[in-house]
Formats: sequence, C-alpha cells, structure tokens
Amino acid sequence: MKLKTVRARQGLLWVRAGFTVFFRQPLAFAALFALFGLVVFVLLQLPAVGPVLALSLMPVATVAFLLATREVLAGRVATPRLALLPLRDPLNRNRLLQLGAAYAAAAIAVVLLSHVLDGGRFAAAIEAIATEETTAAAALEDPLLPWSVLLRLGLMALLSLAFWHAPALVCWGRMPVNKALFASIVACWRSRGAFAVYGIAWFGLTMLFVTLLQVVTALLGLQQVMGLAVLPLTMLVSTVFYASLYFSFVDAFDLSGGPDNSEDEAKTA
Repeated sequence: MKLKTVRARQGLLWVRAGFTVFFRQPLAFAALFALFGLVVFVLLQLPAVGPVLALSLMPVATVAFLLATREVLAGRVATPRLALLPLRDPLNRNRLLQLGAAYAAAAIAVVLLSHVLDGGRFAAAIEAIATEETTAAAALEDPLLPWSVLLRLGLMALLSLAFWHAPALVCWGRMPVNKALFASIVACWRSRGAFAVYGIAWFGLTMLFVTLLQVVTALLGLQQVMGLAVLPLTMLVSTVFYASLYFSFVDAFDLSGGPDNSEDEAKTA
C-alpha cells in the first residue's frame, strides 16, 4: 500500500462521489447510520463509561461505512451486517479496539485541554444556553467565545489527522496501530489541499441546506417545525459524509493487491 499524490480539487469530488454513492442505495446507508446511532444512544445512557464507549466505537463505524461504499460501488447490496464484519478477524478486532481506546482517550484529552486553555468559557456558555435564556444571551456575547470554539475545532482537526485513515489502514493495510496513525498523519498532510476543499465544501453545503430549510419553512409559515426538520437534514448530511470517506482513502493510497470482493473483505476487514 503506497501513498499517492492528491490534488486539491479532489476534495470537491469526494463530496460529489459521496452523494452519488449514497443515492444508489439510500436506505442501506440510512439503515447503517441508524444502527450505529441507536448503539451510541444506548451507550450514552450508561453513566460515566457510556461516552467513552461511544467514542471507542468510531473506528468500527468508519470501517463499516468504507465497506458499505465499496459494496455499493461493486453493485452489491450494503446490509447492516457490515457493522460486524470488521470484527470477525481477531487481529483486526484487537487493533480496532486499541484504535477505539486511543481515540476515546485522545478526544477526552482534547476536551480537557481545551477547558483548561479557555478557562471553562465554552463549557459555561453551553451550560447557560441549556438552562436560562437570560444568562445564555450574556454568555454568547462573550468576545472570547469564538476563540474557544476555534480552539476546539483546531485541536479536533489535529486529532482527525491521525485517525482519519487509521481504521482502514489497520484492516486493509494490515498495519499495527502506531504505524497506521503515523501513515494517516502523513497522508492527510500530503493531501491537505484536498482536505481543505473538502471541509469548505461540507461547511458550505450545510449552510446552504439550513438556509433553504429556513426559507421554505418561513414561506409555508411552519417556523415551529424548523427544529424537527433539522434532525433528518443532519442525519442525511452525516450519512453522506461517512459514505464519502472511502473516496478520500482510495485517492490517498494505492490499493493494489487489496481486497476486491466480499469474500476477501470478510477475511481482511
């Protein structure tokens, strides 16, 4: 598995390809996303360990969506069983569990570090918004709050460099966790132009969809259902995003000799 050069415009093509493959089998992708969403919801009900377990699930979810996209591109039906397929191989299962634990620990570290660096400003604003409208207005007017948000986004972006390709690399590249994390950082950095375009495209599309939703609900006099309409929109965008991850991986790595059918994937994923 070798690194490839990725041009900046590929980032836009990843988004387009994500929508294209999603609409080939929208129900299959939606079912897979709903399955992981349900598992995360159940895990979050567990005190203390719930959020940690939910974060640890991310590498498995990533590989499941990579496999789903690959199945659809091959003309096969993507089923929810793909959620368990990455765990069938003992080596992959152990490495994905290690990767999940590392991701959970790193994500928690980012939250704690951000809290220390901004003096708890972001957490206070969230708490104020969730409790009282009067204090929420004052919290949102804090001139340093945008910097708190940018701080968290920046740290999470750095974290994403290491874990973006790592799940696929441990399964398809058969790499140990440490090498997969390093290779992911290198690949993401070499493709930074494409990822910048990719991120901007997703941000722009999200803002466009929300704006259109606001306009439509306003014209129909249904502003009160705006909150309800945002939920399926968020699920759609999130599902297509995960469907597009496959394209960012295959553009960054030469998969010569990798799995090209379901039987191979069952053995190596």
